[in-house]
Amino acid sequence: MLFAIATLLSTLVPNRASAQAASLVIETVPPIEGVTLQVDGETYSTDEEGVASIDEVGPGKSEVRTTDRVLFTNSHRIEFVAWSDGVAESNRVVDIEGLTRLQVGFRVDLLVAEAFRTSEGEVLNPESVGPFAVVDDAGESTTFPGSSPGLAGPTARLWDRFPPGTRWLPANRIVPENDQLGTQEASYAVRWVSVDGERVSASNVWFTPSAGAEWGIEVDISTGSLPGSMPRELILVPLLIGGAIVWLLVRARNGRRSESPAAGVHRIPRRLERFRKPVKERTRREFVRAKLRNGRTVEGWRVDVPGADPSEAVILSVTSVWGPDGTRVQSQPIDSLLLPSQIVKIQSFLDPPADSERGKRGVFTRMS
Repeated sequence: MLFAIATLLSTLVPNRASAQAASLVIETVPPIEGVTLQVDGETYSTDEEGVASIDEVGPGKSEVRTTDRVLFTNSHRIEFVAWSDGVAESNRVVDIEGLTRLQVGFRVDLLVAEAFRTSEGEVLNPESVGPFAVVDDAGESTTFPGSSPGLAGPTARLWDRFPPGTRWLPANRIVPENDQLGTQEASYAVRWVSVDGERVSASNVWFTPSAGAEWGIEVDISTGSLPGSMPRELILVPLLIGGAIVWLLVRARNGRRSESPAAGVHRIPRRLERFRKPVKERTRREFVRAKLRNGRTVEGWRVDVPGADPSEAVILSVTSVWGPDGTRVQSQPIDSLLLPSQIVKIQSFLDPPADSERGKRGVFTRMS
């Protein structure tokens, strides 16, 4: 009798293991609404919290698939990175036993505008901007080929398209954390920029991508050198100054030769030379202030080269230099040799003026 009752109950009450419903929960990292998933051919989408719950699965192996890339809007796209169990393929098989949880990580790219400016706020011509080096907050370096030209046309994939003056930047990175996935915000800093073929330093302000943001890249076009490297002027300027002085001396020497008496011209007898009126030696020194096209103002004593044309170049023994904002800055070797093409205006003084008299004394000459 007892055996019959037990047999009857076993037919009415299912086994506990088989009665436990199998289900699969997939969570996106970071949380993203609207991500499409396929489980055994059936399509599901994540909710506003980035979660998709699939109850219509049985225990055992199921084929799970997610998209490699999704372009949500013209300024927002995602790309598959990995599953939380280490699988790096978007299409994979999951062994489902009871309640199975799984995470899928995505890199989020945002479209940002970019603008290159000088320290004075002047926007650079995009055609003058060449390659520039970028480092992210994880220490990885990237060199972009130049100012963004954009990408369009019938052959360009929708995923890759973007307008001129904009750039896709990853806004996060996926990191494994104890058999789970985490996401970290990404930020960037520009190390140097090539402007008109010359590498110049850039401000180290960190930029974090956000929807509709502008990446303002400030460059220092007055330095012309890489941070931490020897300035190019320290190598080239001494050669330029030395070459200019030699050229001016040779020119002056040739000028004196052309002015020497030709054959047959009467010379003053040596014994009468003492009666010649002595030439008064030049004792006046000239103090010069020059405003340059890069905004700097250079002051110093002019170095005279006998017989040289002062309009060819201005050679100075520099005493002080001011930056574009009027603050005093350190002198550079390039400040000792000023070419006419560098000078906006120049003033001459009999003696150095006081700071309160800057621009109010002396002879003013505008350079073309």
